[in-house]
Amino acid sequence: MKVTLITITLLILSEMIFCQDHPGIHQSQLEHYNQNYILPELDNSGTIRPKVAQDRVPSREVFGYHPYWMGTSWQNYNFDLISTLAYFSAEANTNGSLGNLHGWPITDLINEAHDHGTNVVLCVTLFSSSGIETLLSNTTYRQNLIDNLLAQVQAGNADGVNVDFESFPASQKENMITFITDLTETFHSEIPGSQVTLAMPAVDWNDAWDYNALATISDGLFIMGYAYHWSGSPTTGPVSPLTGPGYTITWTVLDYLEKTNFQADKLILGIPYYGYEWPTTSGSAGASTTGSGDAKFYSEAIALAESYGPLWNDESQTPWYRYQDGNNNWHQGWYDDSSSLSLKYELAIDEDLLGIGIWALGYDGTEPELWGALEDHFGTGLSVNSEVALQPKTPTLKVIYPNPSNIHVNFVIQIPQGYQLATAYIKIFDVLGRSVAEIPLPATPTAGGELTVTWNGKTSAGNLGATGTYTALLFADGQICSQKFILLK
Repeated sequence: MKVTLITITLLILSEMIFCQDHPGIHQSQLEHYNQNYILPELDNSGTIRPKVAQDRVPSREVFGYHPYWMGTSWQNYNFDLISTLAYFSAEANTNGSLGNLHGWPITDLINEAHDHGTNVVLCVTLFSSSGIETLLSNTTYRQNLIDNLLAQVQAGNADGVNVDFESFPASQKENMITFITDLTETFHSEIPGSQVTLAMPAVDWNDAWDYNALATISDGLFIMGYAYHWSGSPTTGPVSPLTGPGYTITWTVLDYLEKTNFQADKLILGIPYYGYEWPTTSGSAGASTTGSGDAKFYSEAIALAESYGPLWNDESQTPWYRYQDGNNNWHQGWYDDSSSLSLKYELAIDEDLLGIGIWALGYDGTEPELWGALEDHFGTGLSVNSEVALQPKTPTLKVIYPNPSNIHVNFVIQIPQGYQLATAYIKIFDVLGRSVAEIPLPATPTAGGELTVTWNGKTSAGNLGATGTYTALLFADGQICSQKFILLK
């Protein structure tokens, strides 16, 4: 028993040490795009307008990072569903000065957000453990950074700051509390109504963070609920598992609630609009990787999943796909879609958190379904001038019933007012990602409302579908949304 306990302890410690060695997605993507992206010249000579009262109020905080390398993708954002946009990022130096601002402040972006009542905050980053120690351990350097951040936020007529310090040393726990106290007091005094938030780890590996003190002092903690698997993971798996063995999103949320003395109103659950694809030893879930994984924006991951067949991992409640290349080598991609994100949104709602956050806005490209999931869960706030709730802009798969079902399955599709349905169908996949049936929808115009179609439970070959979990994908005029259901026989 003694040997067994020692062995288990060593395994846990080695896993913890190994997990700490990799940079987070914020850091790795910042470093990548600093080398591979050139910010185009922007005309920032215009006047930056103040924020107006938000016409439509999301039911909870929706906090999204806009990385500078996403350029003008903000022109396609639904700002009615974004409470706060964080511009990523201004890079801090160890003496408290600011280095590369990456185009901040971008006049047109801030004005568009402000015209919709969306807060805009400047994210400040520092990803060096020794650099953080140098900065925070020096009173003058801390004050330099506060002064410089205040000046930049005021220059952008913006609404606050988000602090993203990663590879955080435990030696700076108390100095971080002092820094955030001074930063928050300064911003609240100099810019009334402004906010100070922090990006926080999913797991505090070395007891470096005082969750309770930081939640109490600041306006919110953005929990980076992703990177549970990363580029260098030895096995494939979910970037953001809701459930399962080991560390999960659910574990992380409960850990924060306990350590903040249940300050749920200060917690923002960050979720990923990205995934990873790895080369692997086989097509089995959790297979060993044979090389580094490539980060995939959601828009790329969903296209690959549709090409190779989407799979669903019940253990983690996340989607994935697999394929063999021309040399018969296996590859696996794990990501999040509207279904898995919806489950995480429901966790945030069930635990009554302040809201949810996104890394990163724009990663969905022109795909509409992630906006649809946000609207379904947080777009129920009413216009301050209207009693009409937000309506979906594209067809959505509203409900499947009965679920579970033992014979017929009904799919209820919500058609927006004024939308003309042209080419549309529902495709059903089993748990292995195999297409088992396709149901065409009427190609007739509709004035909006609900459309119900029924599946008789039979496959395209005429056989009754086996007991199990299925995924229904609604393809409507080139747009896609999905839901799961269970068939019992």
